[in-house]
Amino acid sequence: MRTLLSVFLILFSELIIGQTHAPDSVFHLSVIPDSSEVTVGKIILKGNKITRNKIILRELEFKPGKTYTRSDFEALMRLSRENLMNRSLFNFVTFTPIYNNGKYDIKIEVIERWYIWPIPLYGFAEGNFNAWWENKDLSHLDYGIDLRFENFRGNMEFLNVIVMGGFNKTLAVYWNKPYLNKKQTLGLNVAGGTVYNRSIATATIDNKLHYTTFENSYARKWFFAQAGITYRPKYRFLHTLTLRFNRQIFNDSLLTEAPGFIYDKTAYDYFSFEYIFKLDNRDYKPYPLAGYYFDIRFNKRGFGILSQDVNTFILQSAFDQYIHLHKRWYFAYNISARYFSPTSTPYYFSSGLGQDNMEIRGYDLYVVDGQNIGLMRSNLKFEILPKTDYTIPWIKTEKFGKIFFALYVNLFFDMAYVSDRKTPENNPLANQLLYGTGIGIDLVTYYDVVFRLEYAVNKQKDRGFFVSLVAPI
Repeated sequence: MRTLLSVFLILFSELIIGQTHAPDSVFHLSVIPDSSEVTVGKIILKGNKITRNKIILRELEFKPGKTYTRSDFEALMRLSRENLMNRSLFNFVTFTPIYNNGKYDIKIEVIERWYIWPIPLYGFAEGNFNAWWENKDLSHLDYGIDLRFENFRGNMEFLNVIVMGGFNKTLAVYWNKPYLNKKQTLGLNVAGGTVYNRSIATATIDNKLHYTTFENSYARKWFFAQAGITYRPKYRFLHTLTLRFNRQIFNDSLLTEAPGFIYDKTAYDYFSFEYIFKLDNRDYKPYPLAGYYFDIRFNKRGFGILSQDVNTFILQSAFDQYIHLHKRWYFAYNISARYFSPTSTPYYFSSGLGQDNMEIRGYDLYVVDGQNIGLMRSNLKFEILPKTDYTIPWIKTEKFGKIFFALYVNLFFDMAYVSDRKTPENNPLANQLLYGTGIGIDLVTYYDVVFRLEYAVNKQKDRGFFVSLVAPI
């Protein structure tokens, strides 16, 4: 909290007094003549006290011993730095060519992040703090910890343990090892856990989630185990295959109290299979200003074995583009679509707008159920304060003491259409064009943090302020 307060105070002084500190140069190219060719010598790594050398070297798009024109080499250095920054391992990465006997040794200096995060978790059975405060029932609180080991063992592995008690209970473990083979192209992830819920959303009424709560028993018991493989050839392509086993056990009362919530049984064992392809050509993944991104996802639940009822198919895709218009002006847009089958699927196994990363601004408080969704999001952005580096003098470690921040104002316009052929009577926002617009302020800083404050108004003339901690597109 003290560090975040320092960022805001620094930002305030920069805006009021006008003292801007330019960021440190990340490429020191003045030693290379404009018209010369560059033969790469040794790669010298500095600052990676935890991260293994092979993890950094894997992201470099130039090779020792190869000869490039100056312009090609500069482009490859920029791409290599983007690769390293987009791995979320470092806060700063600097490249310095050093002339040495007709070749250029490349010194790469990194400032590593802090990699162990014990994050407190909390929740409310009523869904949010305001609803909980009406009764102030301490037994309806959820509490726990999300323990994250990032860059585990210096291999860019990710180990995540979640323990939550209270009204609802969770125990889950996730481990991802990005590289198994010598070429560093194949990876593995495994996960498993159990979730016990006393309260669960069982319907959408007037586009708001309706919860059913059991004080002395559980609404749902969920057990899962999964394994997946990843394939990342070169730098910007990623394929992911995941197979998961699920066991879902629901409270018997839900069959009568929430008709249409599940099939006509209370216990289901089934497998799900998912394939995801990603093409990521963004300059800085947490807050892109240039480049593009594409993904497509196939998800199949149920294969006619074990529980016969569960049988769904999802096809979902997204495309983002980020354009530098002129000087400090930027534009970005996202187009997403989702197809879901079959229409008769019960509520629990379905989803809609406002879930699964299918959302538009102005409808943050709504859920719009439907089988097919199409949406578009767009931003026109002005850079108020360019990326600025700063050292906080009373923090001695560079992991936290050296920071950067930037400030943007953006105008946005989003729209979506949700096709619902199942429950339109409880879902009045479906089967019509929805749109929202507004203005926002984005503060971007280290550790992939994006703080957004937006004022939005939608087609129904609902309006309000909303806060988010991820980039809008």
